[in-house]
Amino acid sequence: MHIDAVKIGEELLDLRGGVIDTSSLIYLEKIQMLKTAADVFQFLLPAGVVEEFGCCPDGCMVHVVRESLSTDQAIVRLAEQLEQPVLSEDRQLLLASARQGLMYYNTLMLLLALVLQKKLDVARYRKACTGLREIARYSPVVWQAGAQVFSLYVR
Repeated sequence: MHIDAVKIGEELLDLRGGVIDTSSLIYLEKIQMLKTAADVFQFLLPAGVVEEFGCCPDGCMVHVVRESLSTDQAIVRLAEQLEQPVLSEDRQLLLASARQGLMYYNTLMLLLALVLQKKLDVARYRKACTGLREIARYSPVVWQAGAQVFSLYVR
């Protein structure tokens, strides 16, 4: 599988937020990066995510999807309507996003965006990645992509 680290890095440098799933909120909370990420990025949440997570984290915005949809469907619909990427750890949700032509990122990519945009120093990035390795079930290809982007952009 070819990884275009330059393209990924450019996208992450431009990332300003997206429609976030419960899974990414949980990951960010567990690695103690939710506040930092929510201060930098505009996280948009359908009501179902707020219900699943238990609250709307500070700095996040709730959007109501008028149709009767599952939470995953509401995430994709909202991302389409607002022309925003999907932020999730759920492989099926990311595949559904790709089928709709939407950009999508996981928590590792959010951490990379923070460090590339100089909103997170390298030491905190490494600490967050260590915590993420303990909880995330990313394939070796995902970790490799992250390492390639990091080595290309961070000096």
